[in-house]
Amino acid sequence: MSSLHTAEKAKSLKVSIIYRDSLFIFIMMLFVSALFVSQSAVASNSSFQAPYIKTVGYSFQQQYSNFNQAQIAFENHDYAYSARLLQVLAKNGHIQAQYLLATQYDAGLGVKQDEQASFHWYKEAAKGGIEIAQHNLAVAYAQGNGVKADLTKAITWWKRAAVAGNTDSQYNLGIIYAAGRGHIKPNLEEALKWWRMAAINGDPAAQFNLGALYANGIGMSSRTCEASRWWKKSAANGFARAEMALAVLETKQDYDVCR
Repeated sequence: MSSLHTAEKAKSLKVSIIYRDSLFIFIMMLFVSALFVSQSAVASNSSFQAPYIKTVGYSFQQQYSNFNQAQIAFENHDYAYSARLLQVLAKNGHIQAQYLLATQYDAGLGVKQDEQASFHWYKEAAKGGIEIAQHNLAVAYAQGNGVKADLTKAITWWKRAAVAGNTDSQYNLGIIYAAGRGHIKPNLEEALKWWRMAAINGDPAAQFNLGALYANGIGMSSRTCEASRWWKKSAANGFARAEMALAVLETKQDYDVCR
């Protein structure tokens, strides 16, 4: 299932195709949600500023005009025309066009769905510094979409995106280190680090998981009030399990000090 998003202020189209592969970690009597985020949600407008120009003879004005036309075509659901414009821009080093073209190949919008082409353009945009492209490239490596699966490379790109502020990458790294994936052994301190980043950035599942680690003393001494604080944030963001966890937490003898 795909969901398409348009950032109105910057008029920069960002497509997010989100697949979720459920993984549940049972900690004491609580389920820690571990929805493996496949592709990032819409990036902040700051990620899509002036395009990069790498070639001579294709002016900034031409790039700007053509990319603007591509965005308008996309908004009007004329994906075939959008893809044609983006192809030229992407081949001329326009990193925003590379990312958007990758998403069109990923979703099969205006072009035949092609995982290898999608991977290629995600990689180009990722090398150009587009944080969502870095995240989605990591997903491709993790799942073997258009390339041989390689968890080491996936983690490398997730870390780049996570450091740049991508919440989904931060969350996924928490999952990998909490559960252990491939050659990665479980490391709850590392999981705590990444989930805390994602939680601070407002991810409700990360907020829930962080609360569970605090509540159960996983990788630390039990901290009821910290668990309560993060579960309340998670519940306020619509995460149903957090409400259930809070109900259980409120039965603990030491909970009154957190009120």
